[in-house]
Amino acid sequence: MIEEGGPGGCPASREEPRVAHSRTLRFWLDPANIAVRLGQAGPVARTKAGPTVAFQVNDPSLLRKVGCGEDIFQAWSADPCLRDFTGNGFAGSEGQAHRDRRALMKPALAAPRLTALGPSVRDSTERLIADLPTDRPVDIPFEMSRLVAGLVIETVLNSAISPDTLTELARARSVLSAGVFWKYALSPWPWVPTPRRSAFRRALATLDEAAREAYVRHRPDADGNDVVSLLKRSTDDRPDAALHDVRALLFAGIEATASTFAWACYELGRHPDHQTAIRAEADAVLGTDASANAAHPRLLPRTAGFVSEVTRLHGIPFLVRRPRQATYVGDQPVPAGALVTLPLGALRRDPARYARPAEFDPLRWAPEARPPLSPAALFPYGLGPRYCPGAAASEIMVPVALASLVRSRTLRTAPPGRTVRVSLELTPMPKGLTMVAAPREPNPPVPGPMPGEQTHSVRRP
Repeated sequence: MIEEGGPGGCPASREEPRVAHSRTLRFWLDPANIAVRLGQAGPVARTKAGPTVAFQVNDPSLLRKVGCGEDIFQAWSADPCLRDFTGNGFAGSEGQAHRDRRALMKPALAAPRLTALGPSVRDSTERLIADLPTDRPVDIPFEMSRLVAGLVIETVLNSAISPDTLTELARARSVLSAGVFWKYALSPWPWVPTPRRSAFRRALATLDEAAREAYVRHRPDADGNDVVSLLKRSTDDRPDAALHDVRALLFAGIEATASTFAWACYELGRHPDHQTAIRAEADAVLGTDASANAAHPRLLPRTAGFVSEVTRLHGIPFLVRRPRQATYVGDQPVPAGALVTLPLGALRRDPARYARPAEFDPLRWAPEARPPLSPAALFPYGLGPRYCPGAAASEIMVPVALASLVRSRTLRTAPPGRTVRVSLELTPMPKGLTMVAAPREPNPPVPGPMPGEQTHSVRRP
């Protein structure tokens, strides 16, 4: 087993949970392993994991070239093996058709239009966590999937679904994520049976039902220019296309964001002092007497830095492309259809970019840290033509929702000392992470300075 993580930017519990990666999956899921450490394998490395031969791009300039070269490299979601999953929506389209659908949605999902998203996220988060049990450990990946699904539907899609459908959708997320991973990974060998095929079909039916319910119960904005209204108007003669786009937005919004929330809970349990600091910030910004405009991530720098550090250590470890025809990546010849991996996880742990790269240190993202770091360097939403269309919404939703969660609950790992494994899904999840989400104390103590902050108020990145 390979264990990940360390003492972090501040002391963690002596019985903190460990994160373990199996030896066979080390290449895919553990960005700290020797095979993916930058500077040891050259700009492009030919690697092999089981039956899969892949070309790993270690040079950042080549990484951008491959990630942005849609004419040469095909994104994973456009692969024909995923047609039953992507359907007729923008996720499975390519070229001009893909660009046209994204351009249609862009005005509704642009930052200038999302001014009211923060208060909506704060209120929806408080409502969605009201039913979170307080007297027993809860399954964090499931509960965070449920929370994020509700937030995406209520605040981004301007809709609602029934509590039962929301629960089933949260349960279906991991099955869908793992199923899509295996369908794509095994696509060169179609005779190999995909694991849990029948469970995947049931989960896909659940996603379809949730998308259909959100589509029907959609509440348009007064000007009719919200994202679902735009999709509906553009496909008056093909409502199935709009429905598939809603489904793609729903799944994409849940998948990566639920993983971020689950790993954030993991790190909050390991670092109660960070939890205290985020709660103090949330009390100051999101209090009942705060103005509506206060619910914005720019006023939550400690929380936003925490999210960036979670993404750095636990974000999606790699992106995948396949060349449409034989080509070169740098000086390396790559045959058509080969797997080309972009190891984002390794770049995020590059010691040339980050001091103490194995440590969890949110203070490295503080606005006054020197040298300053840009969260864009994490590639949290991909790059190139497949850049996440909901990135602006996510940048508001995640910090505000996390601050709202910490403001209401205290998260503790239960039982302490257990090993948390990394699931094999599109976006790795902390498998087996259970925590107690206890109500906060009525009069929590005012947090003092963080360890190390008395002499050095801001840690260097």
